[in-house]
Amino acid sequence: MREKPIIETGVGTTLSLACNQVAAGAGFAVFRGAVGIGKSFALDRITRELEEQGVMVVKVTATEATSGNINAFLRSILGQYHTETGSSSDAEEAVWMLLSGRPFMSGGQLVILIVDEAQKLAGRVLETVRGLWDRGDDARLGNSSAPAFGCALVGNPTFMSKGGAQRTAAFEPLLSRLTHNMRLPGPNRAECQAFATTVYPDAERSTVLAEGGQIIGNMRGMATAARSAELLAGDGPVTVAHIRLAFKMMGVKI
Repeated sequence: MREKPIIETGVGTTLSLACNQVAAGAGFAVFRGAVGIGKSFALDRITRELEEQGVMVVKVTATEATSGNINAFLRSILGQYHTETGSSSDAEEAVWMLLSGRPFMSGGQLVILIVDEAQKLAGRVLETVRGLWDRGDDARLGNSSAPAFGCALVGNPTFMSKGGAQRTAAFEPLLSRLTHNMRLPGPNRAECQAFATTVYPDAERSTVLAEGGQIIGNMRGMATAARSAELLAGDGPVTVAHIRLAFKMMGVKI
C-alpha cells in the first residue's frame, strides 16, 4: 500500500500556527475547509508536534453516533483515557478535570481539545463544549493559577445529514467566544504539483494529475484519480491517457 505523501500545505501551516496559539492562550477556534484538502491528515501531524512540545492534546472525531448526544460525545473523549462515568453531569465534570490545564502559570500544563469533523456537532453538544471552555474564564481574566484549556473545532462548511439533506455547519453558539474563526485554503497549483510528483515522479504524468487536482480543488480527488488510473492500466504502466480517463469518469475534463 502506498504511504500517504507528506507535503507542506497552506492547510497544514494555518492549522499548525493557530493551534499553537490556541493552546498557549487557552483560546477557542473554528476552522472550516472543503472536503479532501487534508484537514484530518494535517491534524494528525499537528497533534504529534504539539505533544512533542509538551502540550496535552485531547483529540476526538465527531461521528453520527456521538455528535447529537451530549453523554455519548463526552464518553468518546473519556473512553480514550479509560474513564467510566454514569450521568451526563458526571461525564462533564470528568472531562473538565481532564482538560484543566494551567496555561498561564509559569511552567504550567498547556491543554487543547481538538474536535475533527466538528460540522456534525448538534447545538446542544456545542453548548456543552462552550460551557466547559467558559469555566476557564478566571484564568483568561488574569488568575494565572486558575485552570483553562484551548479548543479547536475543525470541519467542513457543509455536510450531509442522516436523512440525506445537505446542511450548513452552524457554530452560532460559539461566535462570541472565538479567538480564531478561519476558512482553510484549498491547495494551490504548487501544492497540487508537489503532491502529484510524489505519485508520479515524471513530469508528464504528474503535470496532468496536478491539473486535475486544481480543477477538483482537493488532493483526495487526485489520489482517487491515481488509484482509478492504476485499475484502468491493469498489469501495464499507467499512462497520461489512463489519468485523463480517470478524471473524465469523475466528471473532470482535462
